[in-house]
Amino acid sequence: MRDWKEIEREAKILEQVQDLVLVFDAKGNICYGNEVCVKHLNYTKEELSSKTMPVLFRQEFQGVSGEYAPFQLGRLPEKGESALYRKNSSCFAISYEITPLEEDYFVLTARDITFQNEMKYRIAQLQEQEETNRRQRNEFTANVTHELRTPVNGIKGHVTNLLETVTDPEQRKTLEIILFCCDNMSSIINNILDFSKMESGKFSLEEQEFDFYQMMDRILSTHAVEINKKDLHFSVYMDQKIPQFLLGDALRLGQILNNLLSNAVKFTLVGQISVDVNLSRSAGEEVELFFLVRDTGIGISKEEQDRLFKSFQQVDASITRRFGGTGLGLSITKQLVEMMGGSVHLESEKGKGSCFSFSVRLKKGKTVPEGAKNALEQAHSSYQKWSTSSYQEDQENSFEFGSKSNRKEIKRRMDKLVLCIELGSWDKAETLAETIKALTKESSEDLKRFILRLEMGLRKEDHEKSMAAYTQLKAQLEALLA
Repeated sequence: MRDWKEIEREAKILEQVQDLVLVFDAKGNICYGNEVCVKHLNYTKEELSSKTMPVLFRQEFQGVSGEYAPFQLGRLPEKGESALYRKNSSCFAISYEITPLEEDYFVLTARDITFQNEMKYRIAQLQEQEETNRRQRNEFTANVTHELRTPVNGIKGHVTNLLETVTDPEQRKTLEIILFCCDNMSSIINNILDFSKMESGKFSLEEQEFDFYQMMDRILSTHAVEINKKDLHFSVYMDQKIPQFLLGDALRLGQILNNLLSNAVKFTLVGQISVDVNLSRSAGEEVELFFLVRDTGIGISKEEQDRLFKSFQQVDASITRRFGGTGLGLSITKQLVEMMGGSVHLESEKGKGSCFSFSVRLKKGKTVPEGAKNALEQAHSSYQKWSTSSYQEDQENSFEFGSKSNRKEIKRRMDKLVLCIELGSWDKAETLAETIKALTKESSEDLKRFILRLEMGLRKEDHEKSMAAYTQLKAQLEALLA
């Protein structure tokens, strides 16, 4: 059997290792320690060679009356974590592994993990603090939103009562603006409250039976006013195989659709919004519905789509300034869809509109009672009133100034604009002027100045200046598009 001196001559490579290396024999006597080990333990090489393993691993070999227990290899597992003691009796944490070197010799490689342990402890502290902060933040948010809701509902109630008695058009318009602001505030409060509940894990879905077609009709009616105001085409298709009665959370399903339709209306100035609902699967008592919400709005680039479903995120700051919003709607939508056993997807291209799709799983409702067949047929036909137009493929070219579809859209909106001015429908006139500006964004600077004059007249609700600006704009458009 070779002695340690022979092995040492063949082990010079150990001096190049960055870890601590100790070689010891079967009796626990230390034969060798590399430079890294010497530096960490504050021993010289000669001093280290005179020590035993129990001196360095005192926790494992702690005896009585301060003496060390006799060395037994079994007291040190082949690998693990322990504390290694320095010359001054201080210690540091290590992660180590023991490997047989020769018949009666073993090599221990170890790494100082003091920093890692400190980092783990710090991370645990930060996580605990973050959890406390998150809980306090959610409680604060819930309390504030509840407190805000009370005065908003109070204002809304008083304004609604005033609308029943006020006849002056100017006063009624002011009250309607207040109501609109209250609705916006309520929507923001609800989104913040929902997000807070989801973050704290207190959000849950209710399961109740509901009339699917009645729910859809109510949602479509809600958005039809704004869609008509913007003079957009609106088409709806619903699979007639969908049962009339379903079991699930109708309120939250409606919230998903409302969020997607609100965005479609908000970001679409010209073209069409369409809603398709299909029965994608029916198995036993469960059905899967697949929804598509398409628009021909501003669209979203591939680079920007990744941020869209994250909390408090919009495509860019200009979106918030121009259209408003908290950036919570799509984040909440995504979480609600996933809670309903589905997923949400987006296909979009900058300037060419967006298509949001999602699926949800619901249970079939009770058996339709006798005589309900006619009611079901009425439900299927009720949504047909929204299908005002089929999808126009040339809508993609609507923003290309001078194209066939562009000229058609401009003429249609100019014809409606003059009627709105004559009738004093200033809100709708402003919306039409905004779409005309979008349709002519590639035109000349002179035309843009005429549109600006028109917008100023409309905002002041000045009939004479608005008509004069309209006449100049129309003449300029006819000259450019001739």
